Amino acid sequence: MSNVSKNQSKKLVKKEERQAAIEMLRNVFAESIDFSDSDFNIEELIDLRDKKKLTAKEEERKDEIQLEISKAYGLKNGLWAANLSYGKYHKFLSTTRSSLVKEYDCKTPIELMLADRIVANYWRSMRLDIILNRLIEKDDGGYTFNDSKMNVIRELSKGLESANRQLNTSILLLKELKQPSLNVKVKNAIIGQNQQFNVNRQDAQQEDEIIKPK
Repeated sequence: MSNVSKNQSKKLVKKEERQAAIEMLRNVFAESIDFSDSDFNIEELIDLRDKKKLTAKEEERKDEIQLEISKAYGLKNGLWAANLSYGKYHKFLSTTRSSLVKEYDCKTPIELMLADRIVANYWRSMRLDIILNRLIEKDDGGYTFNDSKMNVIRELSKGLESANRQLNTSILLLKELKQPSLNVKVKNAIIGQNQQFNVNRQDAQQEDEIIKPK
C-alpha cells in the first residue's frame, strides 16, 4: 500500500472516530436530540477531551462548553427542574422529575414543560407548607401570634394557594394530553336515534289502529 493510501486510510479512520465521539456526546447530553446547531461546540469539546494535558484556561473552556450544551437541552435532560432549589435538593428534584416523565411517558416539548411545572409547583407548595407550619406552631406545640407574624402568614398562604392551583392545573393538562383520543361517530348516533323514534312512531300508529273502533 502506498504512503498516500495509508494517509487517506488514517484520515478516514480518524474522521469516523471523531464522528463516533460526537454521537456519543450527543447521547450523553440529550439522548436523541438534534444537535445540528451545536456541532461546532461539540467538536471543540472533542478536541479538548482528546488532549492529554489541558491548561487552566482550556479546562475552564471545557467546563463552559459542557455547561452550555447541558443548559441548551435542559428541557430534555431535566437540568432546569433539578436546579429549582439549592444543590442539596438537586437529587430529589431530578428523581421526582424523572419519575414523572417516566410515568406519563413525556416526550414532546409541551409534555416535558408540564412535567417541569408540576415539579416546580409541587416543590414551591411543599416548601411554603413547611415554612407556614413551623411559623405557626412551636416545637412544644404552642402558638404565638402578633400583627407582623399574621401578615407574613397571610402572604405565605396566598403563595401556597397559587402554587396549589397551578399544580392542579398542570397535572390536569398533562393527564388530558396523555389520554387517548375518542373517535365518536355523532352522525351515526343521531341516525340511530331517528330510526328508533320512527320505529316507536310506527308502533304507536299500529296500536292506535288496533284499539280504535271501526
